[in-house]
Amino acid sequence: MRRSPRFEVCVMEAAIRIGLAIALSALVIALFRLGRRKPASREDEEGPRGWGSIVGNALFLGALWALVGVIAAFMAIGGNLVDAVPPAADFVEVRDELGDAAPDCGPPGPLGKPHLVEVVHSIDQGPWLSQAADAFMEQCPNIQLRLTAGDDFETANAILRGELRPTLWAAAEELTLRYLEIRWREQSPELLFRLDERRPLVRSPLVALLHEEQLRTLQAIREADREGLGFWVDALCPTIPRAPALDGVLQEDMLPGTWLDWFTQRNPPPPPPDSRLAAKKKRSTPGVPPKPAALLLPTPEELRSWGRVKLGFPAPTSSAGGMSTLLLMARQYLLAGTAGDISLALEGEGEVLQRWMRRCNAGRDEWFASAFLLTDHVFDLGPKSYDGVITYESLVFPILARLKSDELGEVRVYYPSPTIVAEHPAVLMWPDDGERAPALDAARRWLQYLEREEVQRSAISYGLRPGRLDRPLGAFDLEKNPFLDMRRFGVELEPNLEEPPRPDGPVLLRLLELWRDATGRS
Repeated sequence: MRRSPRFEVCVMEAAIRIGLAIALSALVIALFRLGRRKPASREDEEGPRGWGSIVGNALFLGALWALVGVIAAFMAIGGNLVDAVPPAADFVEVRDELGDAAPDCGPPGPLGKPHLVEVVHSIDQGPWLSQAADAFMEQCPNIQLRLTAGDDFETANAILRGELRPTLWAAAEELTLRYLEIRWREQSPELLFRLDERRPLVRSPLVALLHEEQLRTLQAIREADREGLGFWVDALCPTIPRAPALDGVLQEDMLPGTWLDWFTQRNPPPPPPDSRLAAKKKRSTPGVPPKPAALLLPTPEELRSWGRVKLGFPAPTSSAGGMSTLLLMARQYLLAGTAGDISLALEGEGEVLQRWMRRCNAGRDEWFASAFLLTDHVFDLGPKSYDGVITYESLVFPILARLKSDELGEVRVYYPSPTIVAEHPAVLMWPDDGERAPALDAARRWLQYLEREEVQRSAISYGLRPGRLDRPLGAFDLEKNPFLDMRRFGVELEPNLEEPPRPDGPVLLRLLELWRDATGRS
């Protein structure tokens, strides 16, 4: 039978109490004997001491040293005779009584120990999953959850290298699962996970977060768009022609066009009015109410001072957000907004797409490895370095919460269409491994807990849209609802989110290969 640390501490305290009582009793007896001794005569003092005197003194000194030793031991354990506090467990306290766990928690592990479930998850799910894990382990002490946060590509590559072997992976984006699936098949026949059994947990669309003036100008350009293919092509590679000439273009100049050129291209200045027609119209037209004032736009001088359009997105080769952005760009470039097959278009125009991406992206020196890092740092650099970023909606709330207008100015969230919504799908890893069956069963129970209405509702407080609830976000009665609190920054409760189909792994590998060759990035 396993003895708990609390039991061992209690035994030690009982032994010290008994030793202290014996030592005190011996000391009292010795002092009593010493007090009853008669003063010795001068003749006795000069004679040899008897055995009785020697034994009495030894008894007194022994009792004294025993008392000192017990007191020293007592102080060494903390000097407290109340119930000692046991050391904190790494994950959750192990309980020997099966009745402590709810029936839907399942049986305990061998020897009454809890099942360990290794959970790897995307960074933006961290606060929500940590809070839910604490509540779940309190309810199910026979299951331990060890949570590890990591960007999707970082996790996928660690799994491919054999450095990670989690029980459950809650990625940010399904595209990463498709990427890992095809890469895994290249090196192992073992089943890694079942893609069709993925379980979406929460949702977060890909959005743009821009400084207010730049967003206002972008919207004016989009409204006057006559030649563009869509947001993902025009905003990320403005003024770059479909088949650009690369001869004579330095690599450092292989960047998007300028704000002034883009605005002028989409909003050419109107011809000057004919003064005679204007005078005639003024005489013949009765009073007309004035038109509402147009949206205030920057002057050409201001647009010129902005320089190139600097809308950043994370590296597609190391970030799920970057790969999603690359897919949206490629679809708009190859299919021009139609619902065609991107794999067929890649076969015919892959080299043209690569040349276009090179002209737009090869001159950029710095690429952030994840949407989290990009979003967290980019606004510290100010509008001279970035006009905005492409990121997940869930990552903008910490930025908005700490926003100070005197430092950053106002920023706004923009919902492009189409976009990709990260559904944070969770998959059981190595599901056919019999030795992992108990841990996999515990992981299923953990997923069932995350799908409960109250747990899904709690995700809203962390800027995540519930993946299992269909009710509008404004209908939830919550103490903290950032979607309501941040509406002044452009956050929409129910945006119109149109999504393209997600391609298979080979298409993703081909796109990443084209982008690497175009930019020289690994």
